[in-house]
Amino acid sequence: MKGRLASLHHGRLQMGGILDWSVELLLSDSVRDASTFYKLNKWKLTAQAYWLFDIPDRVVVRLYSDGRGYWEGTGYITSQTSKILDTLIHQPIELIGEGILEGKE
Repeated sequence: MKGRLASLHHGRLQMGGILDWSVELLLSDSVRDASTFYKLNKWKLTAQAYWLFDIPDRVVVRLYSDGRGYWEGTGYITSQTSKILDTLIHQPIELIGEGILEGKE
């Protein structure tokens, strides 16, 4: 899944945003009755640019696609971030999320 814009939140406050993002879904498998089942284990979000108003450990990510809705999930910033705030930084950023990416409108 790819998109152009996403926002980062801590509670109800927006803490920043990202541009030109892509998500890789990491699945786990389990075998039951000789059949293999897959479920979402983690997801990895990478973006080419970001801006932050604060540097939180845990964030709620809202991924906006071309449609009206968005995908939302909780993740952790795992890459080194700049100490410069309120400025668009043209460096990659990586987030790892656990749990579902929930579709919302």
